[in-house]
Parts: sequence; structure tokens; C-alpha cells
Amino acid sequence: MPFELENGLEIQDLVNGQTEHLEEYIDIYKTLFPQYVRYIPIMRQRASLSFNNRDIERWHQWLLRLNRQPVGIAGFLYNRRRNIGLLMDLAVKPEARSFVTSNGVRFARHVLDLAIQQLKLDALENGMNGPLCMAAEVEHRALLEQYTRYGYVKYPVEYFEPPGTPELVKIIQEPDDLEKIGFGQMYVGAFPVPGNEAHVDEPEVVKEVLNAFLIDHYRLPSDHWLVQKLIAGNSEKESRDE
Repeated sequence: MPFELENGLEIQDLVNGQTEHLEEYIDIYKTLFPQYVRYIPIMRQRASLSFNNRDIERWHQWLLRLNRQPVGIAGFLYNRRRNIGLLMDLAVKPEARSFVTSNGVRFARHVLDLAIQQLKLDALENGMNGPLCMAAEVEHRALLEQYTRYGYVKYPVEYFEPPGTPELVKIIQEPDDLEKIGFGQMYVGAFPVPGNEAHVDEPEVVKEVLNAFLIDHYRLPSDHWLVQKLIAGNSEKESRDE
């Protein structure tokens, strides 16, 4: 079921069998993230499958609608193992980007705040007071600057996004194509959660964010070069600094 907010904003969470408006979500994704269309079969799978409380990741696929018109999407998850949220996709059509709430908050910032609220609910359901943070990979400098204005803290690591996940390898017809895509250099960091602002860039939180992305989401082995570079490498640096 959708939930409605102020000024005609409505959110449909397209998971756990809620597939009625999935094509609207996918149409926006295709338009605004054409370089990642390989993930669309996974989105269909997430929408159709029932929640499994044993899964590490609890997904949300939000279709954002204004006055019944689809205008944006937000794909994010709660990592039960790490107590961390991961924002994977956020996109708003140009015609809706000027929308502001009654207290003057812009559309994207409002959606980020709502996603953090949802992650708090997920954390409570998991027996935690709230998530440590909501982390995100960021591809472009302009988006990094925008996110920074919203409170995002960039981590001082040289990060690379893997080209796919194991579930993607299982479902696509040409898994070897992922090797051609390769690892893409990105920024990585996190939005603080109210109440945890001072901890978002602590070494242990940074390590857990990297684990949530590389070990739990992309399922890289512990001896993978990127894991060794970022997680094992940072652990060694911490030991030397102590």
C-alpha cells in the first residue's frame, strides 16, 4: 500500500509482492540511470519476492509520485548485520526538482530524510535504536557537492564500485560482460542519522560501511584486491597509528 505525504507526494514501496507500479519505477530508472540498466532484472526480482528475515539486506524501492504522476525513485536498503543503511539509487525528474515542502525543504533532501526515517524503523525492527548512518556511493563531483550540502561526509579512501553483484551474475545472459565494464572509481561516504552525527566518520563506522558495500552487497572475497586495499589496508594503518 502507498503512503501519502504533504502537498500531493505519495510513496509506493515496490517490494514484497508490490509490483503494480513497477514499470513506472523502471521507466524512470532507465531514463536517469541508463548506464545501470543491467540491474533492472534484479529490481523485478526484489519487487516480486517476499521478505525473508534471514537476509542481511532489507530492500526498499520507492516510487515517488506527485499528484499521482511518477516523478522519482529511491532504492536503498538496511543491512541487518552492520546496522547500516545503503542508499543505492536516488533520482528525480527535472520537472519535480523544484518541489519544496511546506517548511522549505527541497525534494531530494526531503526524500533523503524520509529514507533515513525508514531506516530507523528497520533498525528498531532489528532490535537497534537506529542505524549508524546511511552510506552512499557517489559517481559525479556535482552530486557530491549537492549531497555535502545535505550533510554527507566523504570518506578519505580511494574507492571503486564493483561492476555487479552475485545475484546479477546469476540472472543476466552474458555475465562475462561485467568484466568489460570493470571497476568504476567513485566517492564513498555517509549521511549522518540524527543522534549519531558525531560518529559518521569514525574509523570503525567507515570500516563497517566498506564491509557493508564490498563484503555484504557485492560479495567480494576477503582476498580480493579492493577488499585488501580498503578494509585490510585501513585496519593495518589503524594498528600502526595506535
